[in-house]
Amino acid sequence: MPKPLVRIQARPLLALVLETLAGSHVSECVVVLGHAADVVEREVDLRSARVVTNSDYLGGMSTSLRAGLRAANPSAAAYLVVLADQPFVASATLNALIDRWARGEARILIPTFRGRRGNPVLLDRRLAASVDSITGDVGFRALFAERADEILEVAVDDPGVLFDVDTLEQVRALEAKLQEGLPLKEALTELVNRGPGLKDRTPLGRPG
Repeated sequence: MPKPLVRIQARPLLALVLETLAGSHVSECVVVLGHAADVVEREVDLRSARVVTNSDYLGGMSTSLRAGLRAANPSAAAYLVVLADQPFVASATLNALIDRWARGEARILIPTFRGRRGNPVLLDRRLAASVDSITGDVGFRALFAERADEILEVAVDDPGVLFDVDTLEQVRALEAKLQEGLPLKEALTELVNRGPGLKDRTPLGRPG
């Protein structure tokens, strides 16, 4: 199964991400699909987004970044890369990144939860050309070392910025905690505090 269609509480990861975007100040949503794109399009309502198929997806995340930037509105002033396997980032976190960028404090903004860097990353359009130099299965993080003085860390009370769904065990662990009645934020905090243990098990499908 393509990773965007992996379900948590019967909902595909990509549908959860689109709901987050709809509740934020993001003005345009571009969805980049790769592996099993036709299947994803059938299973998830993508009418609110501009859909792009990246035929070069085997080249890694960098190819999807370029496909997304090319498809975005040319008047866009900044870009947020929201990952399909991080479905529990809060809309308020996206807004916090946008608001801090609007103050002109930095060109790269990274959310942090309790001192740990997470996703999504916001990139000012003035750095968009730098994405052409990124290769392989990496995203904007490839720019961090050479542009450290242009980075602003934005502290958010959102464990979702650290919780990426990579294994079946992560899905099961989260669903078990939610079934116990634990609020989502507390459940996510417990899981991200466990460290990498749940990531070293049964991998899920390709991200798309």
